[in-house]
Amino acid sequence: MQSSLVLVDVISQDPKNGLPVQDFEKEDFRVFDNGNEVPIASFDSGARNNTRPYIVWLAVICNEGGKIGGSAEFAGKESHFRPALDHLDKHDTVGVAHWCDNGDTRLDLLPTEDRDSPIRALAETIEPISFHVGGNSDAVGEITYRKMLRLIIQDAHRRNPQPLPVVVFLDGDHTGQPRSELDQVVDDILETSGIVFGIKDERAPKVLGLSIGEQSQISHYMAKQTGGQYFTADTKGYAAALDMIFMQLHFRYELGFIPPTIDGKRHKLKVELTKEAHAKYKGVRLRFRPVYIPISEVPAWAR
Repeated sequence: MQSSLVLVDVISQDPKNGLPVQDFEKEDFRVFDNGNEVPIASFDSGARNNTRPYIVWLAVICNEGGKIGGSAEFAGKESHFRPALDHLDKHDTVGVAHWCDNGDTRLDLLPTEDRDSPIRALAETIEPISFHVGGNSDAVGEITYRKMLRLIIQDAHRRNPQPLPVVVFLDGDHTGQPRSELDQVVDDILETSGIVFGIKDERAPKVLGLSIGEQSQISHYMAKQTGGQYFTADTKGYAAALDMIFMQLHFRYELGFIPPTIDGKRHKLKVELTKEAHAKYKGVRLRFRPVYIPISEVPAWAR
């Protein structure tokens, strides 16, 4: 399958109210590949309901003994996310996935239009397990984290029309990983597509300094590299944080362009407003993935 058209999901934010701008046109944007402007070949707007469908995956780490900042903070409070699900479009779907430091990972609930089953599945998934962290569990967990993300991307590639996979980590992200290894995980998404978001309970502990070459808060890093965002919320604010994610996804823009070269390497990606649009929409911020990897066909693992 040729993947000649690269789709860039662009999320806008008006600084005056924090909400997405809904009336941008194709002519308002400029796209740059490694510093060179490229023509915009396709343009879709969420406000007009013509962007590709998306699947929201609520992703958690197992509720393990001795785990700091994991899913334990959300245990018993899953119902606080439920009101936000009513604000999804009718055909938007939600799935649940988990990974563990003992090497276990699974798509616990395949994407569904039902709004109650994701909350039930989430509650079951973050019930405490007997496994206790220690030994090489961090290293195993890092490998399993990548495996889970690959399962989610694979699921999207096997659907027609192909949706945008969106991973929402419910996690304190008390993590660290060598940047070189983490970038391999990021590349999996940059070669395909996907956006990472996260919600962290405000009581989750802060991450301490790591050794040289390590990236702390790996899911925050994934969000930044894919154009997503990580939120911090108290229990009463869980639904509002999830709502904001849904709103950003719904009112996003999709810009398509033909890559000048297909070389399998990282390319810097930049999206900006034209001078005219910049003057009209002062201070508006755009979020998008800052890098992409042009490839001639979908990687074998994603098929």
